Amino acid sequence: MNETSSASGTSPSGAGDPADGSAAAPAPLPRELELARALVVLPDRGVDRLMPIIEVLVQEGLDVVAVELAEGGDPAGLFPLYSFRACLGAARVSSAVHARRAVDLGAAFALCPDPSDEALAVLRDGGVPAICEALTPSEVRAVWRRGVAAVEVTPADVLGERYLKALPAMVPEARLVAGVQEIRTGRRWLNEGAVAIDVTDPVLSRVLVSGDHASLRKRAAEAAQQLGRQRRR
Repeated sequence: MNETSSASGTSPSGAGDPADGSAAAPAPLPRELELARALVVLPDRGVDRLMPIIEVLVQEGLDVVAVELAEGGDPAGLFPLYSFRACLGAARVSSAVHARRAVDLGAAFALCPDPSDEALAVLRDGGVPAICEALTPSEVRAVWRRGVAAVEVTPADVLGERYLKALPAMVPEARLVAGVQEIRTGRRWLNEGAVAIDVTDPVLSRVLVSGDHASLRKRAAEAAQQLGRQRRR
């Protein structure tokens, strides 16, 4: 499931408008992300360790997952396994090499903390929407002008309730994803217009250390329920 058509079928409004000197319009966010309204990011710890975690997430309705493209790592085996059951993206895409890898893997989207201009160009040319990080209004505007599909506000909890209410109105042209520590905070961001939330921290917790997949299932199910997601078996 790696469609990159948005729910509306159009490019994000205001993104990459050549008339204002910004970059060319990016590929729109995957429809699956727009519908799920949540994503989870996994470090590249090998296919064998990640498969049980992805399986739990997909079964509990959290089926938009990004896997880090770590140096020397090879998550390629995950993409054919889950391409029809999940929306898989690439995370930690910063260089043109990473970007080409994301395109070659068929990533549905790319999370780019601090990408080079060349990396963004490769993603754009390959039809992979980029989501980059920022926090302050000026940072969000600067990132949005680089021609990305969305900006992840992270850590979104740190500036409190007043900020999550104020920021969307200050940068109405930008599509926002909120990286949160708590699902309830994420729901407030969604209510204020964020397109999705990054629920990695509250859902994964310490599963990569503990291997406790039963507890992971409980957290994933609770998150999915709060977000109105359906369980899948």
